[in-house]
Amino acid sequence: MSDYHDRLQACGLEDSDEDQYDSDDDEHGQADDLAAPSDSDEELSQETQEDGHAAPSPTSEVTEQETEDVTGEEDGHQNAEGKEYREPRTAFVGTRWNGIKNAYIRIDERNTDRPRGSRPLGYIWVLSINGYRRVLSQTLADEERLNLQAKNRQRPSGERLETLFGDGVPNCSLMELSFYVSAMGHSVPICWFELLSRAWSIAVDKSGAGSQVIMSYERGNRKELGHLQGIARLKTHEQLLDKIRRWMKVALLLTAGQFKCKIGLSFFTGQTWEFMGGYVQKDMGKPHYLFFAYPPIDEGALFVFLTHAQWIHSIIC
Repeated sequence: MSDYHDRLQACGLEDSDEDQYDSDDDEHGQADDLAAPSDSDEELSQETQEDGHAAPSPTSEVTEQETEDVTGEEDGHQNAEGKEYREPRTAFVGTRWNGIKNAYIRIDERNTDRPRGSRPLGYIWVLSINGYRRVLSQTLADEERLNLQAKNRQRPSGERLETLFGDGVPNCSLMELSFYVSAMGHSVPICWFELLSRAWSIAVDKSGAGSQVIMSYERGNRKELGHLQGIARLKTHEQLLDKIRRWMKVALLLTAGQFKCKIGLSFFTGQTWEFMGGYVQKDMGKPHYLFFAYPPIDEGALFVFLTHAQWIHSIIC
């Protein structure tokens, strides 16, 4: 082909032949218009869609995955189990996350117009909730990703559990401490109770024989806000107090936008284990009360010490 073009150029016929080809294209239709887009065009289209704007071509094809999502789940994954899903990403403009509905709901409830532009991959616009709901495949993928991220955040960077509890701590001894956890103007989520229960169980196992943790979910007397109260006997060192507090906060898996957390932590200074154990259980019998002890003990084993101390106080006063 190169020799052929060289001969055409030598004869001065190449330009005239190109004009002839152009006229042929005009006569038989512009076949070049139907050619596949170049790599740069595909990249531009993909970048535009990721930015949240419509693709350059109004007749862009719907992918096979999107078609399956729409036909298989017209209203998305409706969360029949009633699970409180975590927010998987930054909210779409003008929406906020609703974990029960598994969707980003439009903030302006009066605006019921269908959004313009391309549909976000993995989401379906549901008119009945006025928002974008995830399909099942997207929900499962997001949950797997969030679980992996949570697992990686379980321990503070640069610190291991062995440096806080157990025989590996220099000059360690069995020390007793008390703690509380509040949500700064809100009731503590029940999941915080479950997360700290797992974390303290690991710390007790690491500390070995003689260690113990007792924790309860209770409400304050003034504002009736739920919070966590507990005591622990662990093999550690008093200089690690701030690191233990930071370890507790990491164990709660806090992310931006959630409740602000306040953790109070101090070693015993004259208190007795029995009385403090009873104090932790002072809300026992109330509907909101939750109790955790590891290794397990009888829920009312230490409560008698609190009632006995209150009886003595009433006699003296």
